[in-house]
Formats: sequence, structure tokens, C-alpha cells
Amino acid sequence: MKWIGWLLKTIVTGIIVAGLTAAATLYVLNAYVQEMLKPYEAILPTKPIAFSEFVAKLWSGSNKVSGGGNPQAGKERTPQPDTNKPVTQPQQDDAVAVWSQTGNSDAREKEKVVMSAEQFQAKREKLSEQDKTSVFTLLISKLPEEELQLISTKLEDGLTASELKEIEKIVEQYLQPQELAKLMEIVNKY
Repeated sequence: MKWIGWLLKTIVTGIIVAGLTAAATLYVLNAYVQEMLKPYEAILPTKPIAFSEFVAKLWSGSNKVSGGGNPQAGKERTPQPDTNKPVTQPQQDDAVAVWSQTGNSDAREKEKVVMSAEQFQAKREKLSEQDKTSVFTLLISKLPEEELQLISTKLEDGLTASELKEIEKIVEQYLQPQELAKLMEIVNKY
């Protein structure tokens, strides 16, 4: 009779420890995921997963016996479309294309290209490591991300005279005169 009492205590202790471990894991994972998504301004679920939902899904996922087992080989189930949900159009992506963006190609065709993408790439490869580092740290530390993205977009298909003037205005706006002089010295070297 003593061993039945000991067995019951052990089982209850195991259930309590497993429940507390699952609850702690759920809490920590929720907090971690929310912290990881904050810099990306991702939309977080309005209601976090409740512990009861977690346990129910955990139990249903691990209970393979009541689910009828695995389907036989060659008789896989094919997913069926949900006819209760209305068909929606995919949302337009807000991402900015970086390579081969040809947004206003008509305007570009009318203007002469001052420096092609290949010429820019060749000049960039000629830069010494020290000059590359200087230019990179100068621009990254002073220019906002949007302006850097704009400059990158303009450089990828070559530069027209108006785009070159636009880039010069952007750089002049954020750099001090001595920083601008240092940048121009590096650019004019090559």
C-alpha cells in the first residue's frame, strides 16, 4: 500500500513540474518573440496564446493514437480548399526593390548617362580598403537609411547628370564641409 502512495506522489509531482515547465517556457517564448519583432514593427497578436490553448495544442499534437495513426504509403491526403473563406487578392508588397529597379525608365532614356553601372563598379573596385572604409563609415554614420537607400537605387543603373546633382545635394545636406572635402578627395583620386 505504501508503494501506491509513493507512486501517486511521484506522478502528481511529475505533472506539476511538467505544467510549471510548460507555463514558464510559454511565457519566456512569448516575451522573446515579442522583443525580436519590435525592431521590425511587426504587428503582434492582440491576444497572446493562453496557457489552456497551449496545453490543448500540445496534447492534441502528441496524441497520435487517437488521430488514427499515419496514412498508408501511397494514400496521402491531399489538402482541400476551405470553401467557407472568401478568396482575397494578395496584398501589394511595400518592399523597395534594390537591384534592377527601373521605376521611371522613360525619363532616364531622355537623359544621358554620365556614369554607367559598370563604370561605377570598376571605380569601386579600384578603391583601396582604407578609402572604402572611410567612405563607408562616413556615409553610414551621417546619412539616414532612407537617403542611403535612395543613393543605392540611383547608382545601380548608372547615373545621369540630374541624379548626380541630386546625390550631391543629399550628401551636402548631411555632411560637414571638411567631411565633404574628404569624401570628394577620395572620389576624385580614382
